[in-house]
Amino acid sequence: MDDEKGVKWNLNVEANRVNGSVIPLFRGGLDFGLPVGPAHSTVWLRNAAGIADGDRNDLFANFFFGGFGNNYVDHKEVKRYREYQAFPGVDIDAIGGRSFGKSTLEWNLPPIVFERAGTPGFYLTWARPALFVGVLAANPGAASDTRTVENVGGQLDFKFTAMHRLDMTLSFGAAAAFEKGRYERDEFMVSLKVL
Repeated sequence: MDDEKGVKWNLNVEANRVNGSVIPLFRGGLDFGLPVGPAHSTVWLRNAAGIADGDRNDLFANFFFGGFGNNYVDHKEVKRYREYQAFPGVDIDAIGGRSFGKSTLEWNLPPIVFERAGTPGFYLTWARPALFVGVLAANPGAASDTRTVENVGGQLDFKFTAMHRLDMTLSFGAAAAFEKGRYERDEFMVSLKVL
């Protein structure tokens, strides 16, 4: 299950080496979570910001954002929309910037527990819905290059067990993106996490 309350932070320094020059990228995140409403219902505010050195036109001096980030068959984290580079509702890497600020408000609803869904060799354990809204500002403060995009979406995860001990999660997600108050596009996601 997910964390239900707390504070989580990170600081990261990365570097891209291109044609003999080094381009540093700095980013950090700060998340706050607390229980709200019924048992196991939580609200999280997830924040990230970053800046890179280098020429704005150099792809290696930019951060890129977009998509849920899940693969059709995956082995990584189920809720990949929480990662700093994810932004459901737009294509992967569709939004770029030398600096960025991003906030996502996420509500994890209580899981629905299934007591008799399946057979002893294949059974459904629980389903957990989550809803989110977010805003991403790429190149904030640069009048001509600033891009602000909002999104709204949700994800529903089904945890099941196969062959008595193989845990898997089937996830469905949908999100829509908006820019300058207008609908831009949407995204749908289906992913199976194996083990």
